[in-house]
Amino acid sequence: MTKAPFEGIKVADFSWWIAGPLATKTLADYGATVVRIESAKRPGGLRITMPYKDNVPGVDRSGFYAYCNPNKCSVSLDLGNPEGRDVARKLVAWADITAENFNPGVMEKWGLGYEDLKKIRPGIIMLRTSNQGQTGPFSRLGGLGLQLNALGGFVHFTGWPDRDPLSFMFAYPDYFVPHFAVATVAAALDYR
Repeated sequence: MTKAPFEGIKVADFSWWIAGPLATKTLADYGATVVRIESAKRPGGLRITMPYKDNVPGVDRSGFYAYCNPNKCSVSLDLGNPEGRDVARKLVAWADITAENFNPGVMEKWGLGYEDLKKIRPGIIMLRTSNQGQTGPFSRLGGLGLQLNALGGFVHFTGWPDRDPLSFMFAYPDYFVPHFAVATVAAALDYR
């Protein structure tokens, strides 16, 4: 039997919304053990996004959440609490890869930034897919993939020449970024 490409790789997944969870979904689909770290105090956006099973809202009923997170384990931690952060650090010590897509500075605020993680697990690979990067003049601006449709110039090519630009009905970058993220993780694993 052929070994899956990411079999034996362990991922501590702090990501939310679409791009991060789809990247770690791909890792899980190809053999990685992924533990999704969530908070019951502030559920991820996908947990409260339609469609819902039987059209009944609930944090455990979102079809979109189920689509982005199969083949993963999950744990609920309060990262605003020292005990929750201690458990998160144990997961980082276990993991080969940590994934997150919060605004820059959020992981650092919790003591879980890359410099902190390297002390816990030397050689850790950290995948960060924040909306506008980790550095630069716009990095602190939060956002969703829909904004990147415009910032990336996609809306320039949609609509009609004599009218205002027209955006896609979905966050297009959220569906192609995971492919680049997984390729980057594969390169980092090969380098390591």
